Amino acid sequence: MRCPFLREAQVKSCQASPFRKMIVRGDETDGERCTSAGWRDCPAARQLSEEHPSRTRCPFLHESLVQYCGAAPVARYVPYSESAFSLCGGDSHRYCEAYLGVAGSPAPAAAGRAPAGSAWGIPVPGWLWFAPNHTWLDETEDGTCHVGIDAFLVRILSPVDRVQFLTTSGIACPAALIGCGPLDVTVVFPNPLVLTGVNGGLRAAPGRLAADPYGLGWLFAGRPARRETPATAGLRRGAAAVEWMESEVVRLRETLEAPAGRPAPGEARLAADGGLPAEGLARLLPRPEALALLHALTHAR
Repeated sequence: MRCPFLREAQVKSCQASPFRKMIVRGDETDGERCTSAGWRDCPAARQLSEEHPSRTRCPFLHESLVQYCGAAPVARYVPYSESAFSLCGGDSHRYCEAYLGVAGSPAPAAAGRAPAGSAWGIPVPGWLWFAPNHTWLDETEDGTCHVGIDAFLVRILSPVDRVQFLTTSGIACPAALIGCGPLDVTVVFPNPLVLTGVNGGLRAAPGRLAADPYGLGWLFAGRPARRETPATAGLRRGAAAVEWMESEVVRLRETLEAPAGRPAPGEARLAADGGLPAEGLARLLPRPEALALLHALTHAR
């Protein structure tokens, strides 16, 4: 499904002018001479044309089909033949900053996909595939894949201070270094992809990862690396993902309530009902305990 904000237009430009400006057809002003015999009096055309021009239309007038984003504050016209808007023509537009700024968090790309669920208040979108190490995959009908970390892991790490991409191209298991305070955790999506891009905006604004983990906080884009090995191998979604997420919350709670992990008096690590872990839990734990917990969550198989 193409982006609903993708627009097309016919534009005109002057190939004789040293400054290229595209004018949308229909926006002409009165007295426009490029399409009439009056072009002969144009200084730019006169310098490049024969001494006695006979055409009734300027030979330097160029018309073309362009695309632009209707959600962007400033229209940037891109020739139709270029690939800059290839993402807009498919399901990848759902992770575009301009699109999300208007439409909100990504919705299922196709009708009939499972709706979003939740486990102990942790959102579990039904159209995403979840890995045991708390990474997620969105593989759409056109074969495009996006990878990120789920809201459960984000809650433990929040706020995120830095994001570093350890893999950026080629065939690889997407890997990123996520930092929160003095802690760094390496997160690796378990299945290889042909990487086509990373969410470079997270380097400057890592807070997006916590604010919108299933939207603006995506990490990697790519496509399946091998036909015989699907990108979704070993992953869960729908009801199975919700059940697994519930078990992960319980596992974490039991770990924190164990004698070795009991908090000191006045140190709250769980909600009053013993349910969700406190937001930013990794910062509340002693460093060795925090690293052990993060390793257990991000290296699960």
